[in-house]
Amino acid sequence: MKYIGLVLSSVCIFIIVLANLYYNSITLDMQRMKNYIVESNRILSDIIEKEEMVNEKKDEYISRLVSLKKGIKNSKTSFLVKEYKDYKVKSIDNLIYIISYPNDKERYLTEVKKYNKLSEEELNKLINKDFMEVTYLS
Repeated sequence: MKYIGLVLSSVCIFIIVLANLYYNSITLDMQRMKNYIVESNRILSDIIEKEEMVNEKKDEYISRLVSLKKGIKNSKTSFLVKEYKDYKVKSIDNLIYIISYPNDKERYLTEVKKYNKLSEEELNKLINKDFMEVTYLS
């Protein structure tokens, strides 16, 4: 009987270790991409709020976005965040289109918002946000 308890406790510990490895992997991947995502959000904010400045420095903004896109693509992350990265890259592509084609700004802006929302949903799905909110200890 005591061996059954030992086996059950070992299995429980193994499951807890696997869950920790999963969440740690996602956390590390997000930390690797954090700077790129923050910078793309700043550029999006500039596009919305400071349209004239963005139009004046069009080439600079496009080169920043291209380097952000390359940085996100080249960041060494696990397969778990592949779809999240794809959505962020598509969002950055649409930011480039906004700057390149200011006449179609609204169309590309809705695409940016769509891909940002999809990436957020993907991240929530990965970390199982509902589970985390229920089990969070203050």
